[in-house]
Amino acid sequence: MSDVNGVTGPEARTAQGTVRGRTTDGLAVFRGIPYAQPPVGALRFAAPAPPGSWDGVRDAAEFGPPPPQSGPIPATGTATGDDWLTLNVWSPDPGGSGLPVLVWILGGGYVSGHAGDPLYDAGLLARQGGLVVVTLNYRVGAEASAQLEGAPANRGLLDLIAALEWVQENIAGFGGDPARVTVAGQSSGAGSIATLLAVPRAGGLFRRAIAQSVPGLYTTPALASALTAELAGRLGATPTAAGLATVEPWRLAEAITPMMYGLPARTDRWGPLARTGSPFSIVIDGDLVPETPWTALPDGRASGVDLLTGHTRDEFRPFLVMSGGRDKVTDEDTTTVLNAFAPGRRSSPGPGGTRPG
Repeated sequence: MSDVNGVTGPEARTAQGTVRGRTTDGLAVFRGIPYAQPPVGALRFAAPAPPGSWDGVRDAAEFGPPPPQSGPIPATGTATGDDWLTLNVWSPDPGGSGLPVLVWILGGGYVSGHAGDPLYDAGLLARQGGLVVVTLNYRVGAEASAQLEGAPANRGLLDLIAALEWVQENIAGFGGDPARVTVAGQSSGAGSIATLLAVPRAGGLFRRAIAQSVPGLYTTPALASALTAELAGRLGATPTAAGLATVEPWRLAEAITPMMYGLPARTDRWGPLARTGSPFSIVIDGDLVPETPWTALPDGRASGVDLLTGHTRDEFRPFLVMSGGRDKVTDEDTTTVLNAFAPGRRSSPGPGGTRPG
């Protein structure tokens, strides 16, 4: 605790420097801590680079700005700028040690989501659960998943790995135990967690996982490249890292929104993915992501990690209402979806397509 320039708050030491948070309802809350450098300029479409260090004490009172978002729901919060790769920590005892840690990975169809959204305030969970809770931003949409010559695939997943590595290195300074980390998420956040279970590079970064409503959105490199070409064509750019780098990040994200609405009419071209409305998701690239979790996990890829999984009740109802549909799912709707997504048994993505889970 210190008082510098009239600001009093709890402090914690990270590998990059000291941060000063705020005390809120008995919790120490630190917001907007960078876990990687801003992925812009020379770092755009690159793997996350380690954050820079600082002298003195860095104020950690405000959430970092949202990454570029797509879709009809605008990002919440007032922060602006390109320092998208930040995280936030709630701790009931930052001066203690050994508290369990929960890292929340937000959802948003792989094209939206911001940790500054009031829905993700972790105060109640940290206080009642006696947990250190971490929430974070990571790249979404084309910044995360566009298949680009000259750029690594699955940059959003690389962001999550970088954040989890930050937790391993630094969370003890906030009262947490790096050996007791649980990752939790819903929708595309849960899909990211399921994928991390199958990613060798993520091994050892968490001990337990909670995945709610895991989507089956995975694309082959061929399909991902075709979708990237479609997006680039709409913007008059070439589908390469250098080509899309000429397009301002938020303009690039905005160009995805009409694609989301147009996908359902293109089942002839995009296959099952067209019915999801999500043009960008995790790519089975054969490198970072060698296979889907549906094939990796039965073979023991994530042995040693406790997994709790399920589905949130009535999750899709708001989407039905927003799209002008009925407020309940009929047997006919269910049959149509099953015929579209599971006409037969497949163990891996087909050529240029997806395998829903």
